[in-house]
Amino acid sequence: MLRSPLPMALLWGADGILLYNDLYAEIAGQSHPAILGRRVRDAWPEAAAFNEAVVRTVLAGRTLTYSRQEMTLYRNGSPEQLFFDLNYSPVPRPDGTPDGVVAVVVDVTKTVGMEQELLAETHTLETLNQTGAALTAELELEPLVQMVTDAAVKLTGAQFGAYFHNLMDETGERLHLFTLAGARREDFEALGRPRATAVFGPTFRNEGVIRSDDILADPRYGRNAPYSGMPPGHLPVRSYLAVPVVSRSGEVLGGLLFGHSETHRFGERHERLITGIAAQAAIAIDNARLFSAVQEINTTLERRVTERTEDLTRAHDALRQAQKMETLGQLTGGIAHDFNNLLTVIRGSTDLLKKPGLSESRRDRYIDAISQTADRATRLTSQLLAFARRSSLTPRVFDVGSTIRSLNEMMEMLSGALIEVDLRLPDTVCLANTDVSQFETAIVNMAVNARDAMGQQGRLTITVEPRSVIPPVRGHEARHGDFIGISIADTGAGIPTEHIEHIFEPFFTSKDVGHGTGLGLSQVFGFVKQSGGEVTVTSEPGHGATFTLFLPRERTERIAESVETPSGESDGTSIRILVVEDNPEVGAFATGALHDLGHDVVLARNAAEALAQLDREHDTFDFVFSDVMMPGMNGIELAREIRRRRPSLPVVLTSGYSEILSREGAGEFTLLRKPYSIDSLSAAFPAPRNDTEKAQA
Repeated sequence: MLRSPLPMALLWGADGILLYNDLYAEIAGQSHPAILGRRVRDAWPEAAAFNEAVVRTVLAGRTLTYSRQEMTLYRNGSPEQLFFDLNYSPVPRPDGTPDGVVAVVVDVTKTVGMEQELLAETHTLETLNQTGAALTAELELEPLVQMVTDAAVKLTGAQFGAYFHNLMDETGERLHLFTLAGARREDFEALGRPRATAVFGPTFRNEGVIRSDDILADPRYGRNAPYSGMPPGHLPVRSYLAVPVVSRSGEVLGGLLFGHSETHRFGERHERLITGIAAQAAIAIDNARLFSAVQEINTTLERRVTERTEDLTRAHDALRQAQKMETLGQLTGGIAHDFNNLLTVIRGSTDLLKKPGLSESRRDRYIDAISQTADRATRLTSQLLAFARRSSLTPRVFDVGSTIRSLNEMMEMLSGALIEVDLRLPDTVCLANTDVSQFETAIVNMAVNARDAMGQQGRLTITVEPRSVIPPVRGHEARHGDFIGISIADTGAGIPTEHIEHIFEPFFTSKDVGHGTGLGLSQVFGFVKQSGGEVTVTSEPGHGATFTLFLPRERTERIAESVETPSGESDGTSIRILVVEDNPEVGAFATGALHDLGHDVVLARNAAEALAQLDREHDTFDFVFSDVMMPGMNGIELAREIRRRRPSLPVVLTSGYSEILSREGAGEFTLLRKPYSIDSLSAAFPAPRNDTEKAQA
């Protein structure tokens, strides 16, 4: 490759004599005087035909441009493939006729190489993602292993690929060909059973990756009689790559083997890819075997229980694993079902909005449908995050009794006229330190569940009291400490015993289709666990149910004020906001929206850019609006650094899903949760007044 990516020049006279050529100097390392006055075929023989044709065309008065022109050049006798961007222009005489040719040359070999590498990596990642997703969903062994074999052939560029089982059959033999790619099975099986040769055997003894640039020259090859090389009819393998597939238990499940008829086709990168594929295959095969074992055990469980207690124990462990897989399936299926419903409304509304001649009333109706559906999607996402304990909580100290008292009117309205709401609140203050909004949502969710369980008639009793112990629950021992117990009891039909252990699972519901998503109690469970507490349930069929939330009790004697959103009257001038967002689409939306709201906005792509911008324009920003999750310094760290440097500059943080918020907390700063609406964005910053308002002021 040329030493400099900068533009270089070549200059020919009208007679085709080379007058200047720093490109040739770059290639051959010669000084300029050594090549002046020479023709193209003398100065640059390997490109003579191309350049002479170009010179003739340009001397006829045309300008020529070539992009990504590939050339083979020889330096010190060695060929080198290079790519150039070329522009040839005529050098005019005073009368306008061409007097020579000037060429501007840019070496783009490195750029082309990077593009090709990027395409290859993108292809690799797509294949790995597709394979991983397919393996997760497949529990049948043969199609599962075939997917692995095909994907590995695709990633390595191998001509042949195979997976051999390392399993004992009824004859006592191992190494059965299970899947094959790139060759016919009957041709391969005609060779007979493979043997544990010096090349083949190490893979099935888990001795690591075997890679050979030329198997015929490998000293491990051809050492077993009766053949000193490949047996007749064998695939024409020269390059060879093999990796063991090892179970979690350490058992060698089998081996992935790949070959090519040309030498030196596999490298270290292919080793890494195949090792990763083999690890995925091992997990998937283990799961498939486990699933098969569960099915077999379920069909014979009663007989096995009576015959062998030890077998029952193993079956129970396998069944628990199957239930985890079932829960995962319920979660993904429930999410897909609910979001498909929401997307149906959004997609249908957008399609209808594209129709010409739509009336304003219908247009408004479709826009409202999209907005309302987006709100429902936001609530669904919030419930999922709460269940996963990844919700972005904004904790503050508050009195639990007062907060529930403020919800009484809402709960009476939700419960209906035939349900009596009985609040039993303590005389003393019971303080908790958690997210008030999430707490209120949890109480309302449980109240609505209780209403549905009572069939619209009965008594809902909410009790708040100090508690010193959390009873044993879900296999955990009792916890002693200082807690607040919030009990919600109903007089409904109670919860069937077989449902008790499932009620906090996402999308589990005993209600009819269309009456609830099954996420309400999951949100309660996730919120309480994320807040350091616990939730218990007791129920007796026919006598109602009681849910109790246990939250750590805060002993501070004052109720902390919540972090307020910046507000206040504008002085009539536009405020300046520094937006810090690494996602280009979100950054463009936030800056555009704030600009439309009348603000002066500057965008920084990360924390380093933001701090540099603040240093350049020390006193010109009124607010900093930063995402939390960013590479390098995150939003919370950035906000603390800004507070250290400029204590008077307000910082507003924004996040939807953030483990950092859960781990480090962000209660000291204003938090705007994603996805945020234009109204909430507008409320976070004081809006500038227009000229009429200024005059009135």
